[in-house]
Amino acid sequence: MSITKLIQLLSDTGILGIVIFLFVAWFNRINPAVKAKIASNKSANQREVLGLLDSLASNVVHLLSTSYEMPGDEKREKAVADVTSQLNDLGHHIDPAIVSAAIEKAYQLMTTQNTVAQEKQAKFDEGQANTEQAFADKEAQLAEHEAKADTPLNVPATTQGLAEGGTK
Repeated sequence: MSITKLIQLLSDTGILGIVIFLFVAWFNRINPAVKAKIASNKSANQREVLGLLDSLASNVVHLLSTSYEMPGDEKREKAVADVTSQLNDLGHHIDPAIVSAAIEKAYQLMTTQNTVAQEKQAKFDEGQANTEQAFADKEAQLAEHEAKADTPLNVPATTQGLAEGGTK
């Protein structure tokens, strides 16, 4: 059977019209609906991953907030590395800039709350400042004492007539 006979048969039975109608319907109605469904699933997945990112960032920021001796920049770098590593382990690859923004968001959220870690950090910072000030004061006092030690004592040139424990 040749192709022209097949097309003629489909045309005579009306099946060709149905096939053309379904083809047009696919591109006008069904295909956009499928694309929209795929896009909404992708958006839902992205929302899930961003929610997971927020949770991980919050946990890491709270954990690192108790590392009082670690400078802020080091804490940020460690937080970004930890969160990125955890996300990669879960199969999600997110731009480090987005991870950094999530860390900053978690930090800002935490700093608006009065947490025990903040109070301890403030006490630690105050104690460190007091210790540094005491050390600086002690160094100044030692320098002053050394300067006085370099000056000679006023000893009389002669000691004749002075008895031990007595007066002249």
